[in-house]
Amino acid sequence: MKLVTIFGGPRKRGNTATVVGWVEEAARGSGHDVARFDLNGLSFEGCQGCYACAERTDAPGCVQRDDASAIFDAMIGADAILFASPVYMWGVTGPLKTLFDRSMCLVKDFMGPNYKSFVDGKKATLVVTCMGPLEGNADLVAPQFGRFSDYAKLDAIDPWIVTGCSTPDDLAPSVKERAAALAAKLLG
Repeated sequence: MKLVTIFGGPRKRGNTATVVGWVEEAARGSGHDVARFDLNGLSFEGCQGCYACAERTDAPGCVQRDDASAIFDAMIGADAILFASPVYMWGVTGPLKTLFDRSMCLVKDFMGPNYKSFVDGKKATLVVTCMGPLEGNADLVAPQFGRFSDYAKLDAIDPWIVTGCSTPDDLAPSVKERAAALAAKLLG
């Protein structure tokens, strides 16, 4: 099976990158293919609201030609998708939010009689790390991801929000164990 991870954080050795790395390591260790997209190093713009993508029903059809196209192709070809981000301003990072917005092109005829998604039924989840507590800090992330998942018709696993992160060296061993369990759940 193929796992696509979409990493929205800027720190390649930070808390979120470490936790995602553990999920990827467990997936590879079980014989699965893993492809990671580091959004911070890619070039793509936000959705322009032009709705040109709505004119195509056989492909995403976004008129923008940038790095988001390769991400969408990988998502369509994946068995499971893991989105990841540290908490910035009570939500996911700007690059990941921008990709969520651009993902509108993956859905056709929303709520209409021919409503479909190119990622329909794919297992997906969101991993978020933050230094503070859940309440008043990261509690808006799960509802946002839930709405995105419903819209894209993903088979969503509840987001995993790792609170109290200060440095990767301080992550508890139980976090690595849970990362391995998440890989199994996504690809099982």
